[in-house]
Amino acid sequence: MPFRPLDSRPSSQLSPRSHRWPSGRSSVRSPLLAGLLALPIACLGGCANHSASETPPDPTQANYTESIRKSDVHFEMIWVPAGGFWIGKHEVTWDEYLLYCDFAESKKVPPGVDAVSKPSKPQEDVAPYDRGWGTGRRPAVGMSWNAAKKYCQWLSLNTGHAYRLPTEKEWLLALGKKAQEPIGKHAWYKKNSGFMTHEVGKKTPNEHGLYDMYGNLWEYCDNAWSTAQPKRAVLRGGAWSSRAGELKPTKRLGFDPDWILEDPNVPAGVWWVPDGGHLGMRVLRVPEDGDKKN
Repeated sequence: MPFRPLDSRPSSQLSPRSHRWPSGRSSVRSPLLAGLLALPIACLGGCANHSASETPPDPTQANYTESIRKSDVHFEMIWVPAGGFWIGKHEVTWDEYLLYCDFAESKKVPPGVDAVSKPSKPQEDVAPYDRGWGTGRRPAVGMSWNAAKKYCQWLSLNTGHAYRLPTEKEWLLALGKKAQEPIGKHAWYKKNSGFMTHEVGKKTPNEHGLYDMYGNLWEYCDNAWSTAQPKRAVLRGGAWSSRAGELKPTKRLGFDPDWILEDPNVPAGVWWVPDGGHLGMRVLRVPEDGDKKN
């Protein structure tokens, strides 16, 4: 049925009784007209800030906090609209990574070594795993590319969400387009680091709310350096030891085999990189089929 207006006649042809508010009464003559006139009033409490074309936000695109089961450790994930993924607000910290390592073999935090391989404790006389800088909220350093990927596998099994390293393309989307200047406000690098890492989240975040995308530690990416070198890791972002000129989106760092020459294990560099005090990681997650969109 086509839409028919209440009365299509010009107002000059309408009788006063058909459109006039009755004197001394609190309601209009037509119940339908009364309902229509009441609509804007009903919306004043909750509709004033929403236009008809606006769409409610997708709950899966909200930032969230992830907890590691059987522990009191948690970390924050930030939604990056340009990439359609979440990425760690901070680099992976020792608080998180040491639960995976489980050097004490307490097996309190699942899964255990039967589900995913875990690194043995590196030899102190070669390179202390924390470089003597401390653990806690400092970013975990010196793991191999293999170890970084295994950590993501362990974290996925623990939380039930699929975590991995970001690709270079994803890392650049997370970096954002706005210049992070002055660089000393955003990054720990050679000029201000004191030649060591610092606790995450102490500098100014980027446009997405992500900390230490530049500086503190070079971050492993999921893809390899090139198709010709599929076993060579590539890292982004610069570290505490980087010059200011290295903290830019075009700078890539390829893994150097010389960094594992001091590893006494055979084969070398499976879990730890003795000269890798500048290497770290950040995790990423994409929406999964099980994520509900209300």
